[in-house]
Amino acid sequence: MLNVETARPRLAAWLSARIPCDEGVAAGPLERITIGHSRGMFRVDASWRRGGEAHARSFALRVEQAGMFGTNTLDEVRTMRAVRAAGFPVAPVRWVELDANVLGTPFFVMDWVEGSSGPPDEAALRDYVTKLHELHRLDWRRADIPFARVPVVPLDAVHQQVDRWMEVHRWGRVLPEPLLEEAAVWLKRNAPDGLALGVVHGDPGPLNFIHADGRVRAFTDWEFSHVGDPNEDWLFLGAMRGRGVMEPDAWRGYIEEVTGHAIDEATWDYWDVFNHFKGACANTSALRIFVTGANPAPNMAAIGTALKLSMIQRLSAIIGESYAR
Repeated sequence: MLNVETARPRLAAWLSARIPCDEGVAAGPLERITIGHSRGMFRVDASWRRGGEAHARSFALRVEQAGMFGTNTLDEVRTMRAVRAAGFPVAPVRWVELDANVLGTPFFVMDWVEGSSGPPDEAALRDYVTKLHELHRLDWRRADIPFARVPVVPLDAVHQQVDRWMEVHRWGRVLPEPLLEEAAVWLKRNAPDGLALGVVHGDPGPLNFIHADGRVRAFTDWEFSHVGDPNEDWLFLGAMRGRGVMEPDAWRGYIEEVTGHAIDEATWDYWDVFNHFKGACANTSALRIFVTGANPAPNMAAIGTALKLSMIQRLSAIIGESYAR
């Protein structure tokens, strides 16, 4: 875990080596701005003098957290820079540090984007859903986004993502879990018709973007992005992340109204299973982080056990209901 007190002078020295200045950069207190688990996010206000003239700027510091959810800084930064270059609203990434000796964990620094990351109003929500649809249609080949896995056909993408999350689960687990192993097989055998390929954000939700005056200023949290079927995003938004805004059935209608993209019931159920499988696998990583002492916080144990099991129960119920129909 990042120690904000010891990190502050180290970050100031690190910034001083990157920002042209007379006598070094002064860094204000690191203010934690999210409670996310895969990454820690902090705001830091920096000031310096150059040629005797005073300068000040706010930055966002994003740090890894002991390998949580099996993601890494380099893949996230590469995606963010490429998607921003393609014209999508993403905060500019200024510097990247992969040496864990600097702050105790890899991190990167972005420009601070003014706006709110809290619950959006109707205008901002509609703009977000519209832009998420635009992201799904972005030509990732022309944009030259360096994804770690690039499928040849849509079914490849499904298999790649199932395998990806099973790798994370196997890294984190204490003992084999047959229900997740069987769910992985079920997902590969029961992929729906009409699969497509697009840029998938991987973690869409009402709190994962910055907005102001009814418009999206920046998408955040790109660590799960990949090439896959856009319905993965729509179900993550509609059936998981977005429940605080409206119920899943309402989301299904809202997505179609705003984007024209209709999702049939079988496809909706399939990607609901997938996202609960993904969540269970990802949450297993918290158990390893807790057991090894990398992060001994009690919430790590809860995520890796109780929360994971609740997701396994849900995906098992959905699969069972699909067989009953």
